[in-house]
Amino acid sequence: MKKKVWAGAIAAAVATAAHAQSSVTLYGIIDDGLTYVSNAGGHSLFKLDDGINQASRWGLKGAEDLGGGLKAIFTLENGFSLNTGTASHGGALFGRRAFVGLSSDTFGTLIAGYDYDFIYDYVSYYTNVAQFAPSYAFHGAYDIDRLAGEPVSNMVRYETPNWHGFGAGVMYGFSNIAGAFGGTPTGNPRVISGGIKYSPTGTFNAPYSMAAVITKTDGGNAARGVGTMAQVALDAESIYTVAVGGMVNVNDAWSINGVYTYTNASKSPLGVVTVSAYEAGTSYRFSPMLTVGGGFTYVDQHKLGKYNLYSAGVDYRLSKRTDVYLFGVFQHAFAGQKFADSFLVSTPYSVPGAGGSLYGNLASTTANQLAVQIGIRHLF
Repeated sequence: MKKKVWAGAIAAAVATAAHAQSSVTLYGIIDDGLTYVSNAGGHSLFKLDDGINQASRWGLKGAEDLGGGLKAIFTLENGFSLNTGTASHGGALFGRRAFVGLSSDTFGTLIAGYDYDFIYDYVSYYTNVAQFAPSYAFHGAYDIDRLAGEPVSNMVRYETPNWHGFGAGVMYGFSNIAGAFGGTPTGNPRVISGGIKYSPTGTFNAPYSMAAVITKTDGGNAARGVGTMAQVALDAESIYTVAVGGMVNVNDAWSINGVYTYTNASKSPLGVVTVSAYEAGTSYRFSPMLTVGGGFTYVDQHKLGKYNLYSAGVDYRLSKRTDVYLFGVFQHAFAGQKFADSFLVSTPYSVPGAGGSLYGNLASTTANQLAVQIGIRHLF
């Protein structure tokens, strides 16, 4: 396989779905390995770690042919910790995706329920994490630009059919709170997301492709696990991110990917916080089994400081469904950012700086932090 395919799509692609009038497909990812962190709260850390390459999950996809090119569809997807057996996403039964809707080749797809916004589905594919790096290489301890994926509750989402390589989508997440249609700090937020994408083949696997998205969230900042990670960490009542990504497959073996995001968090104790992130990477497939990649990320948090992040990965496929990997992530903080705090090391929802946190903080006590990981991933 040329590259690490993003999120649940890779599992669904290898699942043996029955192409019939009605079908239900079981799919999933199981990922586990070992992680070494050079400085986590002042000490080195060596642990058994799941979800290094991709978060472990299982799900069900269903489709019923209603005739005339129209189908009823649903997806139920659960995230879990392999090493403890517990459900992730606050213990939710289907904490990753849960929706039902209608799909038409002519009119597009309309779904309702609980699902990711378009930053995750349109842009995250172009990150170094999706192509060759571990999840630890996402941007900051609190996923400032939601590239790591944060589902939206009470959402309605529409996507157009493919038109000469172009596609687009819009999403609205309701607060479902009387008198707070625009969201409230202590309750459900309101989420608006829209995006556009292009690929000459209509898929990510093309000679080149690109996408642009904006997602805005209002409210939820005072309720842990309700607003975005960045909102809770910054106590920002409103936040929006503009994300642009793309990739060029130079040839059958070599690809180059890149992402730019701009985030604006407002109505917080820090005033307005703006963050720009620039990411680029390249990967090379030496054989159908062996892929190697490396990349660089620069995150400018302006008043909060800056950091550089270097990531590298080696992936070896034992079969179409099973691979082993070796990853390295190094982060250096500077210009006011005193402590390195890689994503998933300094736990999500933590605040900048060693010692301060909401859920606990394993940020480095220095400006540098190195994580080295080895593991195995199985798809079904």
